[in-house]
Amino acid sequence: MSQPPIVGADLWSAVATREGGTCGCTGRCGRRHADSGGRCDRHDGLIVGPRDLSVSLTVAVGLLAADLTTWCERCHRPAVTAATKTAAAARAERVETDALF
Repeated sequence: MSQPPIVGADLWSAVATREGGTCGCTGRCGRRHADSGGRCDRHDGLIVGPRDLSVSLTVAVGLLAADLTTWCERCHRPAVTAATKTAAAARAERVETDALF
């Protein structure tokens, strides 16, 4: 398992232990993780981040352990990209439907 960061080590350790010391991605990165039962099995270079990757950084820093999961770098970056695109499309749809004319 990865080493905890200098700041927030207790929270990181609690989340990493709950997730079994592996990446918590279940395919939001675009990979099926079929060879590991549908969940990424990487255990090196883990970070702890929000389960809901569309939340802002301002919200993310205040999340409790229940709202966090572990991510490996290989899964985190494409999962953030996908969440950002989905959130942008949802905002654009709201803007179009809120139009007066």
